[in-house]
Amino acid sequence: MKTFRQLSAAVLCALASQACLAEDVPLPAAQQQGAIRFVTGGIGSDEAGALRAAAAQYNLRLTLAAVSGEFFGAVKVSLRDAHGESLVETVSDGPYLFFSVPPGKYQVSADNQGQMQTRNAVVHAKGSTELYFRWKTAAEQ
Repeated sequence: MKTFRQLSAAVLCALASQACLAEDVPLPAAQQQGAIRFVTGGIGSDEAGALRAAAAQYNLRLTLAAVSGEFFGAVKVSLRDAHGESLVETVSDGPYLFFSVPPGKYQVSADNQGQMQTRNAVVHAKGSTELYFRWKTAAEQ
């Protein structure tokens, strides 16, 4: 019984320290263009984990990656509303780019080194929308 208590205490301490470590990683600073708040990053496992933990605060989420799964940063991204009006023009700081937008229809374009992709998104009042942009690397072509 004593061994079980010691083991239980050890497991609880390990879990608590992991939670503390996750909270110690700062989330990249939120940015704002007009009425749209967004955050970008995800370089390194700690920052990626911090962004995934904060994902629920953002209702339009992009992942930018190679077909092989390798993540990209420095992707030019454009967010437009249903009327084609530009809402955000930015360059990603990592593989994740999360927006907080009003419900509606949007067009998202992502340019990775001259390779442009465009996706349409519908964001509802509840829940979230996730878009995945994938490109072939030079080695994959």
